[in-house]
Amino acid sequence: MAERRVFSRIGFKAQAWLVDAGGRHHRGLVRDLSLHGALVAVEDDWVGQNGDEFELLLDLDGHGQRIVMQGRQRHHHGTCIGLECQRMDIDSAAHLRRLVELNLGDDALLQRQFAQLVDED
Repeated sequence: MAERRVFSRIGFKAQAWLVDAGGRHHRGLVRDLSLHGALVAVEDDWVGQNGDEFELLLDLDGHGQRIVMQGRQRHHHGTCIGLECQRMDIDSAAHLRRLVELNLGDDALLQRQFAQLVDED
């Protein structure tokens, strides 16, 4: 059975940091984002395990606008991990919503995805 994505991914390449539970910072490269998480390229020696919690710090403009997402590693394939969003602050959610909105170009689709996100809680 094919996987059916509920949340649209948008291609978004940007440097980011993953902060682990011990406060250690790991450099990453965000490959794509959705309202539900991110795909992040990590170093070859990545030691994170599925289920580990991380904070994703993604600077958007170099002037203080950023997305801060607390999440859990869901998978690790090759040099990429899938980070499932667990929570984020309101400013980060607004920035992410705007990014998705600009890339989807379909307000009705965006509204359905937000409704799905709320229904999951």
